[in-house]
Amino acid sequence: MSDPALREEGGVTVLALYETRRERERVASIEDAVELIADSEPSDAVCRKIVTRDDTVVYDSTRNGSIENWAAEWRLERERLSVSEDVHACPHESPGCTAEDLCLQCAMDRQIERHSTSGR
Repeated sequence: MSDPALREEGGVTVLALYETRRERERVASIEDAVELIADSEPSDAVCRKIVTRDDTVVYDSTRNGSIENWAAEWRLERERLSVSEDVHACPHESPGCTAEDLCLQCAMDRQIERHSTSGR
């Protein structure tokens, strides 16, 4: 699942693939794309996709199933990300370093900081 942004810069594309043709429609957000797909079902489309501006397919009806189920999961993930308070930017640029799982250098920095402030 793609990072659940509220708005996609440049919008997203909804693709409807049929046996003999393909239709594209540009919308402002993934939420708008979900609504468009839900409103057009049932359809004779073989497959429906939501594609971001960088050509990442975030929803594919043949892989992800019903748009309602996928959208519910997407909304939960978006909500989970929006309530995450502890955002951590690793000063050592370690790609695997997160607030929950610090890299060794950040863990050492945190320990040094604790010891330097606890003695005052």
